[in-house]
Amino acid sequence: MMRSIVVLAIAVAAGQLATPAHAGAQVLKKIRDQVGQKVEAAKARADSAAVARAGRTVDSTLAKTGRAVDTAVSKTAGVADAVVDKTRAIVSSAAGALGAADDDEKLAAQLATGRVVLEVLFVGTTDELADDSEPQLERLARLLEEQSATFLIEGHVDDAGNAAANQALSEKRSAAVKARLVAAGVPAERLFAIGLGATRPPTGPKASHARIEVARMN
Repeated sequence: MMRSIVVLAIAVAAGQLATPAHAGAQVLKKIRDQVGQKVEAAKARADSAAVARAGRTVDSTLAKTGRAVDTAVSKTAGVADAVVDKTRAIVSSAAGALGAADDDEKLAAQLATGRVVLEVLFVGTTDELADDSEPQLERLARLLEEQSATFLIEGHVDDAGNAAANQALSEKRSAAVKARLVAAGVPAERLFAIGLGATRPPTGPKASHARIEVARMN
């Protein structure tokens, strides 16, 4: 019996001695857990705030970038339109220049043979030159200015009217062409005008078209 009491006393004493150390470890663990939780919570709050700031920054950047892109696209489109328009104008101008050069070559080639044949447009059945006739008469005047010879301007009309009217109209039209060439710089003394009526009518379908032939005389 005595031995049992002694063993129990020793066991109780051992338990009393171990309890403070165990309790201390538990307290330390609890403190560590609480501190860890607080650290994690603070970290989560910090992370959340950082993410929010980053999100706002990204949204703002995207918005600014979007506006910049829209502006750039708009400006680029405007520039592209301007470039396209300018390119069209340049191409059209170049095409016109090439066409004029071709017409000059054709007129020069005809003039080299001694006779130029033109389909000249007049206003209706009058002797008034239409605006569309100006370019070819200007080109002809430039070529004639380079010549020292004299030229005969022949007026030809269709056979729609009577012979007398046709004759008179052909004379007036050849005279109108001469006046236009003189106004462009060709000396009047090197040009002579004559009307041949409908003896060799033009092939144009309208009475407003007249064939004007310019023939070298010497």
